[in-house]
Amino acid sequence: MADKTMKKRPGKKRPAGAEILGLASLLVAFVLFVAVNILAQAGLKGARVDLTGDKLFTVTAGTHAILAKIDEPVTLRFYFSASLGKELPGLAKYAGRVRDLLGEYTALAGGKIRLEIADPSPFSDAEDTAVAFGIQGIPLDQTGEMVYFGLAGTNSTDDEETIAFFSPARERFLEYDLTKLIHNLANPKRTVIGLMTSLPVRGYPGTALARMGRGRPWQMVDQLEQLFEVQTVDTNTDEIEEEIDVLMIVHPVGLPEKTLYAVDQFLMNGGRALIFTDPLAEIAGRVPAPGGGRLPLASDFKRLFDAWGIEQAPGVAVGDRLLARRVDAGTAQRSQPVDYLPWITLKPENFAADDLTTSEIESMNLASAGSLRPKDGATTKFTPLITSSPEAMLIETDKLKDRPDFFGLIREFKPAGSPYTLAARISGPVPSAFPDGPPSDKTAKKDGDGGEPKEAAPTEAAPTEAAKEKDDALKRPPHLGKSKGDINVIVVADADMLRDQFWVELRQFFGQVIAIPIANNIDFVINALDNLAGSDELIGLRSRGVSQRPFERVVDLTRAAEIRYRTTERELQTRREQTELKLSELQRPDQAGGGQIILTAAQIEEIEKFKGELLKIRKQLRQVQLDLRRDIEALEARLQFYNIALIPIGVAALAIILGLLRIRRRRQRMETEALG
Repeated sequence: MADKTMKKRPGKKRPAGAEILGLASLLVAFVLFVAVNILAQAGLKGARVDLTGDKLFTVTAGTHAILAKIDEPVTLRFYFSASLGKELPGLAKYAGRVRDLLGEYTALAGGKIRLEIADPSPFSDAEDTAVAFGIQGIPLDQTGEMVYFGLAGTNSTDDEETIAFFSPARERFLEYDLTKLIHNLANPKRTVIGLMTSLPVRGYPGTALARMGRGRPWQMVDQLEQLFEVQTVDTNTDEIEEEIDVLMIVHPVGLPEKTLYAVDQFLMNGGRALIFTDPLAEIAGRVPAPGGGRLPLASDFKRLFDAWGIEQAPGVAVGDRLLARRVDAGTAQRSQPVDYLPWITLKPENFAADDLTTSEIESMNLASAGSLRPKDGATTKFTPLITSSPEAMLIETDKLKDRPDFFGLIREFKPAGSPYTLAARISGPVPSAFPDGPPSDKTAKKDGDGGEPKEAAPTEAAPTEAAKEKDDALKRPPHLGKSKGDINVIVVADADMLRDQFWVELRQFFGQVIAIPIANNIDFVINALDNLAGSDELIGLRSRGVSQRPFERVVDLTRAAEIRYRTTERELQTRREQTELKLSELQRPDQAGGGQIILTAAQIEEIEKFKGELLKIRKQLRQVQLDLRRDIEALEARLQFYNIALIPIGVAALAIILGLLRIRRRRQRMETEALG
């Protein structure tokens, strides 16, 4: 029996049916592979996994909401010159991100967005169309060939919105810019913002300042007009138009009773307001008042604040040691940096994380901001939106006027140990600030001799003042003694934060002025207006990541070397000053003819010594730079190994292991069959 077994082993063959079954299995696997790919391409075409650190290709909920509300088709035309991508690879990478994000918008819009991509080569129809839409062309080389990188959008009613050029400096705001463009095309009727202020936010058009290039409008107004319809409301008005959705008041000073009453009734009737008050509006001191002189530096809105149950600490501004901005307190001849306590840069921990207005804000710059607090017995809800750090105190504004004592403020600094509220949301039912009804607007005239005011005598052509007042009362809406519902007001205790110098940097780009935000001041304003107007879709679209991610480890190495470099540099400066001082002490009092200084042997020896030290320190600096270069090169080598070699090595090792396991299983199966 054993002999028979030994004879059967080498002669054993697999049945022909098994071979056919194996071939059929391979054929079925191939068909399944092709079918799965076809089905995946058809059914999962829009499926994506965003593995970027800042979720660059993941649109926010606000964008989803705006795309879902598109009623009429929107056409987007993306223009990018291929020659630009060849010359500037970094810009080509950014263009790829723009194109991918536009594709994502198209997929999410459910057919309501039509995307056209064109290469506007020189003298082509695409170039003519791009120029007609206002796409900004820039010269690529000395030949004058123009290249383009922009977006034009149109809707069914031929409204147009354009991004003239996608500046890499604004990549962080890419989703915001694209969503804003689509939002404007999908919603031709914009939210109406009523802007009331005595500050020159619109500049001085038609004046000598405007002709000299000064006194231009604030960027704040330009940014708001891109999203909203901004109407100017006179500071002497007696009525707020019903079409105004949100009233924005900046630095209220000297408002007459009738204007305060108009604001009061606007809010009693369900209106919303964003108010910027200031204990020390630094710009106001340079603005002429209507009646002559200068505008008051401190805002005055106490009557309405009292009715709303809040107050702003009078005559003081918040100084913060942890958040203070560094300024130059020196002169033109000698720089002297110092932390200026009332000028602060706010960080994420200073913003309310659970409020849509501030949840996405990263940084804001404020100047001499005031402190807000609720009053005892208030019927409203006081919700802080922006707060200082605990290392803050209240500083009298008189100490901050003209040329403040920067170092004296630091010496006198005594932190309160608890944060101050710089901006707050006020909500809830409130009584009118005018419980007795509208203020009297009875006019009076003085008689010819300058005596006491007298009421104008009634004539047939001119009715009595009482009749006029009665007629006006019939036209005026009925007085509301309390709000119809909860009011919704956001109060910010700083008006200077809206000025350009505190949040934006203006740059010239081929004749076009580009606004580069350096802080999220305007983002906060837009968020607040969006929220107060009842539209939350654009909240959270203010700032995203950039595709050009820095090598943080390389940056850390560079920063460490920079510290060492600066330390060595300071040592060099100290040694030079000491040597110069010694040289002056050794200097002979008499000079030779011609104004030349006679140097002694000791002075010459000291100079040679200094030169030797200077040469030695230069060598040290070169060594620091060499060490830095070596560290970076070693890091680059490791990164190249991880990205280029490690993954293939890992895949190969896995394949070898799987192959060995497969051979082992086959061998075990064959042995089992042989024994069986």
